[in-house]
Amino acid sequence: MPSFDICRSIDFTSLKHEYGLDGSRLLPWDDYAMPFAGGWCVVRPHTESEQHTQIDQEIFIAIKGKATLVVGDRKFSFEPGGIAAIPKHTNHYIINDSDEDFHFYVVWWDMNYVSEFVAQHNETTGCLHG
Repeated sequence: MPSFDICRSIDFTSLKHEYGLDGSRLLPWDDYAMPFAGGWCVVRPHTESEQHTQIDQEIFIAIKGKATLVVGDRKFSFEPGGIAAIPKHTNHYIINDSDEDFHFYVVWWDMNYVSEFVAQHNETTGCLHG
């Protein structure tokens, strides 16, 4: 069995405020190489995340609540089950005009993550052996 924790839960009391939202970076996972990173994000009621661009590519997955996703000069309704691909070097942010928290998960990657994964990869990386 692998040495890393297979299953864990987010600690909502330890979310860190950054990018204008509260979040927790959940990936990479200690002792489990992967070519991407990710985190849980919460945009509080009547706030918006910081407008920014990234050098990496991102995918947002809406989990709970309703918000408006702004990517470049386009606005999208963003609700649970929604998935958005955020192109690198594109300004983006989330507006939460509701009275409830908006939760989403973000996954990001670039060649640095991929190269590090390839360098660490071996026959047991990412595999569960019985």
